[in-house]
Amino acid sequence: MAVASEVQASGVWLRPRRGLLWNGVLVLIIVPLPIVATLVTLGVPDGTWPFALIGGAISILVFFVGLYLFRTTYVVISSTQITERGFFTRSASTPISAVSSVALAHTFSTSSSETIPQLIVRNDRGERILRMRGIFWTEKTMRAAAAAIGSPLEEPVDAITPRQFFEQYSGSAYWFENRRGLGVTIVVVIGLACIGLVLGLMRLFGLPVAR
Repeated sequence: MAVASEVQASGVWLRPRRGLLWNGVLVLIIVPLPIVATLVTLGVPDGTWPFALIGGAISILVFFVGLYLFRTTYVVISSTQITERGFFTRSASTPISAVSSVALAHTFSTSSSETIPQLIVRNDRGERILRMRGIFWTEKTMRAAAAAIGSPLEEPVDAITPRQFFEQYSGSAYWFENRRGLGVTIVVVIGLACIGLVLGLMRLFGLPVAR
């Protein structure tokens, strides 16, 4: 879909950034496939190449699962309700009448001085109805969502930090945000899993492992 939104009889359909899909394709081409090809070549003499092919097949399967989840992620806004299906969540709908505030803020990225837009839609209890983050959605798509909802759009003039965003728009954080310990634990676990996988493959193919 070349445009940010598509108007259909059922409402305005919004899709995530197309660039996410192409990034996934590049990661698949640059990282797992060359490694698998190398391991297959190394494994031909001793007959261990099928294990490398299995690893390649798993990588491709993971990619197509991600592609399916990407293709089924959307936000639909009709005259009566907001329907969202997230990357890992089921479709959920909320009546338009429940919307109390719509805000589009720019927050500083944690890794640089650049800012990313965030759209937050809340009810009168301050609970999150819809949140669109700039890493997944374009600002054009967010503005299309705000226009389709029809409520006054609040736009802070200055960019704010993520912490200020969560303080100003309480109830907007997802369960995994604002938990530094959880983030560190996930990174450590992934790192250890990758190291274990590499060492296991090295032993499988008879490559020397430094002690």
